[in-house]
Amino acid sequence: MMLSINAGAQNLSDFQWKNRIVILYKSDANITDVKSALEIVKNNSSGINERDIHVFVYKDNVFYTTNGKATNIKKSNWLPKSYDGYALIGKDGGIKSNSPYPFKIQQLFDLIDSMPMRKSEMKSNR
Repeated sequence: MMLSINAGAQNLSDFQWKNRIVILYKSDANITDVKSALEIVKNNSSGINERDIHVFVYKDNVFYTTNGKATNIKKSNWLPKSYDGYALIGKDGGIKSNSPYPFKIQQLFDLIDSMPMRKSEMKSNR
């Protein structure tokens, strides 16, 4: 599963042009939503890998892997400090979507698959 991270990554921008990022914002109020989202991610690993997605959980200014390990990645100033939902950052480094929970993987895949860069990737992978 491509849910591990680049060991040298210090900033989200280190993933630019290589990976899409999904950030699951976690707070005391949405623990159940995040747990459900992580289960969905686990059950859709092939689609996650195919789309070059890295998934992180963000809580209290720390990014965690899907396995709950803290990373050294620093929060970017352009990301909201907190949010009751999840965000998609494209390979170009731009925020493509902020969506409230519940986590909807097919909606996320459809959005990614509609993007020009992803369409190009799908054509070259035929």
